[in-house]
Amino acid sequence: MRLSRLVPVLAAGALLAATTSPALAQTDPEQAVVEGVGTTTGALTLLGLDAGDLLSLDLLSDAGSANIDEDLGPRRAAAQIAALALESPAAGVSQVLPLLSVESTGAPDERSQAVTPIDNPVVSGAIAPLQLSALVDEAGATSLLSAGLADVDVLSGILTLAGTTLDLGSTALVGDAAGSRGIDLDALTVLDLEALLATLGIPLTDLPLDTLLGLLDGLGLLGQLEGLLAPLGLDIDGLSVDAIVDLVDGLVGELDVVLGQLGQVDALVDEITSLEDLQAALQADSGSCDTLADLDDLLGGGDTLTELCSNVTGTLASITSQLTTLTAQLDALPDPTELTALVDDLLDQVRGALEAPLDLLSGQALLSLEGLDVTVLTKATDDVATSVADVTGTLGSLQVGELPVLGTLDLTAPTADLNGLLAQAEGLVGGILGEISPALADLVSIRTLQETTSVEEVAGSVVSSAAFSGLEVEVLPILGELTGVLAGLGGTDSLGAVLEGLDLPLPTSGAPEVLELNALLAPITGGLPLLGSLEEGLGLQVATLSQQSTFTPVAAQAPATPAAPAAPTAPAPVLPRTGSDDGLLLALAGAAVLAALGGRHLVRRSGSDA
Repeated sequence: MRLSRLVPVLAAGALLAATTSPALAQTDPEQAVVEGVGTTTGALTLLGLDAGDLLSLDLLSDAGSANIDEDLGPRRAAAQIAALALESPAAGVSQVLPLLSVESTGAPDERSQAVTPIDNPVVSGAIAPLQLSALVDEAGATSLLSAGLADVDVLSGILTLAGTTLDLGSTALVGDAAGSRGIDLDALTVLDLEALLATLGIPLTDLPLDTLLGLLDGLGLLGQLEGLLAPLGLDIDGLSVDAIVDLVDGLVGELDVVLGQLGQVDALVDEITSLEDLQAALQADSGSCDTLADLDDLLGGGDTLTELCSNVTGTLASITSQLTTLTAQLDALPDPTELTALVDDLLDQVRGALEAPLDLLSGQALLSLEGLDVTVLTKATDDVATSVADVTGTLGSLQVGELPVLGTLDLTAPTADLNGLLAQAEGLVGGILGEISPALADLVSIRTLQETTSVEEVAGSVVSSAAFSGLEVEVLPILGELTGVLAGLGGTDSLGAVLEGLDLPLPTSGAPEVLELNALLAPITGGLPLLGSLEEGLGLQVATLSQQSTFTPVAAQAPATPAAPAAPTAPAPVLPRTGSDDGLLLALAGAAVLAALGGRHLVRRSGSDA
């Protein structure tokens, strides 16, 4: 994705357009505006990864507010964003990049940040230009924020993101309080298979060929093998796991025969060479015997020399006979040059057939999402009937490997439909991982896309709340079973053992960042891989948004103790501090976040079909 697409446009009219859209407009445009005071707060985290005490990562986390209700605090507009917050004490990594905030109690406050590259052992990519603004004037309070990411890769594909843009805003005006938080997310992949297995300490080369082919079949990739095998001169009649295994077994069997013949040739050549050397020596001895025999006749010698020379002659005759036999055997075998060329061809075919599944699995994600466009809107006026809380958007597509689970889907579809589709995706992922070991069939849990909206009157104030939780994927702990899983892998039938047996090199891992992190964490985990040491597994969250707007008509305010919005039921989110007084910003943001989120998981949206 081009970074230029991510450059934000932060004009006050952008928020004005959002807050005066049909969804947020007054139902009666001629109705007189009832003045009052209000507050809007909101928070968002685009991507989050939680690996317990070992690793935590948040990408694009914001908190924003606008307030003109002086019973809650000063007239104030503020926004704050941490583009990247990474903590891994065990690996010695701690990074916040960049952290920006703005605040206004009157004069405008604006800040911006140019494109910032991300490069550390856990995540790579780029943070698009960030822009924040805040303004308080006679009309009210307004805060705006625009941000984005591009080409993000977390741990060799545990999560990748092509690009995304965020447009966020909060207002508290004399006639209403409103806000809009929107995410436009491009292609997202979750759980690259090779990277996931690396977090368990399982290299792909530890798996047998039929298991690798089963993985391809489960991912919908088996048919693509034909295009990789055809250039090797390999034609498979009926592309199936069994047919490919039979093909490779046949190649290995043929290679064994040819290597056996080549070994015979080498052995015969060595034996013939040795006998020829001995023959040459004995022929020299035989010549000496002829000379000595003539001398012995002149001297009238005995039988000793005659006997010795007779032995030489007999041995020489035997060697000559052996050479004749061995040479005939050698002549009956194929030419060694032809055998060597045939071995090279067969090795190329075997290596290509064995590495083709690895090539297809490299970089292949278990789950991919193509396009998520979601906006959370809130508007509170003096009347519940004219106030709005809404979540709108679409999901482009969701697939497991190359298998489609759903096409374009309106996010307002019934919760039961969303649950059913994600349950189908979870089942497909479980079937794929179950090819490796039954213990891995329940390793991955996929949580539903959920939303909540409400508009209600609380103590004379109108409170509008909306929240959305996108894709949530959890890799469950496997502490007690991992040892048994690993013990059943890497045997003589594994791909690595077959390649080593043929004196062929092992392919390099496609998940180097995971291997590096495993090594960094080894002193803490006792040598266990990342997921092998987590008691609570690994959690991934995509697109968590929430917002709350509260408006209190002036007439509803008591002179002494004005009514306040409902208090949040859980603590406010905390972004790393920048040195400014962000207390009100964070406190207000908490009301929006956790009143709807209820902790980590959202409740199902109210009033929707089940």
